[in-house]
Amino acid sequence: MTEMNTALRLRSSADGWRGVIGESFTPASAGLLAGCVVEVVASSPRVLVTHDGRRFGAQAAQAVVRAAQAAGARQVRLVPHLPTPTATAAVRLGEADLALLVTASHNPPRWNGLKVKAAPGCPPPKAVERATDELFGRRLQDALAGTGTDADPVAEAESGDAVVGRHIEDVLSRLPRRPTRRLSVVVDGLGGIAGGPTARLCSELNWDVHAVGHLPAPDFGGLVPDPSVPASRRRVTGEVLDRGADLGIVLDGDGDRVYVVDERGRTVQSHELLALLLEHRHRAGYGTPRRGVAVTASAGTAVRRVARWIGAPVKEFGIGFKHLSPQLAAGLADAAGGSVGDLAFAEYGVDRDPFAAIALFADLLGATELSVASLLDDLRARVGDLSWFEAKVDGVADNAALREAGLKALAESRLDRSVSAVTETDGVKFWLGRGQWLLLRPSSTEGGVRIYGEFLAESAADGLVQRVVEAVGTGLS
Repeated sequence: MTEMNTALRLRSSADGWRGVIGESFTPASAGLLAGCVVEVVASSPRVLVTHDGRRFGAQAAQAVVRAAQAAGARQVRLVPHLPTPTATAAVRLGEADLALLVTASHNPPRWNGLKVKAAPGCPPPKAVERATDELFGRRLQDALAGTGTDADPVAEAESGDAVVGRHIEDVLSRLPRRPTRRLSVVVDGLGGIAGGPTARLCSELNWDVHAVGHLPAPDFGGLVPDPSVPASRRRVTGEVLDRGADLGIVLDGDGDRVYVVDERGRTVQSHELLALLLEHRHRAGYGTPRRGVAVTASAGTAVRRVARWIGAPVKEFGIGFKHLSPQLAAGLADAAGGSVGDLAFAEYGVDRDPFAAIALFADLLGATELSVASLLDDLRARVGDLSWFEAKVDGVADNAALREAGLKALAESRLDRSVSAVTETDGVKFWLGRGQWLLLRPSSTEGGVRIYGEFLAESAADGLVQRVVEAVGTGLS
C-alpha cells in the first residue's frame, strides 16, 4: 500500500473526471471516486459499470464495482466494452439507475477517467458533480492507494452484445421505417470500443460494411482516438477512396463522437452533419424544431443558418455536451450539437448518440436518393464556403488576456474592423462578418489555449488560419 497520487480532476468541458494513467488515475483512485458518486446519489441505485480498452481499464472497473457495492448500490452489473451511448441508453431505458464508465473518451492513450450517466440518460446535475468532487477531495486526503488486484475478480454480468442489441433496436424503432437503400460504408473505430457495435448498426441499416480499427487496443493503434483530429480520419478516408465506398464513418474511443466522410474523401464537419439532419427532420416532420437548437460556442455557422431557415432558435452554451443535455432534458431544445461530432436529437434521448445520428443520416440518404457528396455540395452552396478549424497553442490566460491576444491577431490580418461583437460564453469569441468567427478558450484537460474559428475558404487556403494561430500564440507567450 502506498500513498495515492494527485486527485483525478473534474473538467469543465469534459464529461466526468480525467487523469493520467499510473499517476492521477489508478484503480484505487477510480474506485474511491466511484464510491463517492454512489454515496452522493444516495438512493441505493442499480449501477451499470463498463470500461474501454485502455491500460488498467479492466482493473479500474473491478475496483469501481467493489466501491459501488460498498457505498450502498443495491445492484451492480459489470459489462465490459460498452460504447458510452449504449450505457447511456441502458439508463434511459430503465435497465440501470446509474452508469459508471471507465474511459477517457477521445483523449490520448495515457489518459483515463470516469464518466457518470444518470437518469434520464445524461451526465449528472452540476450539484451532484460538485458534491462528488468535494467528497472525493476530502476522502483523498487520508486515503491510501491499493491496486485492487488482491481481491477476487468480479464476474461479468452479461455479454455486451445483448446490451448493444437493445440499444440498436431502440434507435431503429424510432424511425418510421427501416432504411432499405443499400450503400457501402467503411467504419473506423480507431481502436476504441465502438467500431464493432457501429458496424452492427450499419448492417441493420442494410449497408455493406467494411470495418477497420474495430478491435479495442490500449494504444489505439498509435492514433489519437478522436475523429475531430484530421490525422485520425486519414485511414477511413483512404479506405473509402480505395474501395469506392459511398461513405465512411469514424468514431472516438468510447463512441460518443462521430464523423462522416463522403465518397470523395471530404469530411462532413460536425456542424454540417447536424445542419443536414436538422433540415431532414424538419422536412420529414420529426421532432419539435421550434423548441430550438442548443449548440456549443465552437459550433459552425451552418447550424445557425439552417436553424434560421426552419424557424428554430439557436441557444449557445459552453463547450462540452454536458452543458447541452439539460436543455434537452428540460424540453428547451429539440436538438443539440457541438463541433467535435457530438450530436443529439430529443426523440432519441437527452445525451449525444452517434447511433441515432447514423440512423437519421441513413433515413436522409434513403429519402433523397442523393450521394453524401451531393448533399454536402448543396449545403455548402447555400450556407457559404466556410472553412472550420481548431488549433492549440501553449499558454495560460484569463479572458482579458485572450481578448487582447485575439484582437491583436485579427488586427495583424486586417480582420479587426470586421468584429461586430465579442462574447464570453466560454472563453472569448469574436464575431466577424459573412459567417466568420474566432474563439479562444483554455483547454480544460490537456492544458494550453484552444483556438476555433471559421474563415472564408478562399482566405483559409491562403494561409489566414496559420497566420492568426501564430499571432495568437505570440500574443500569449
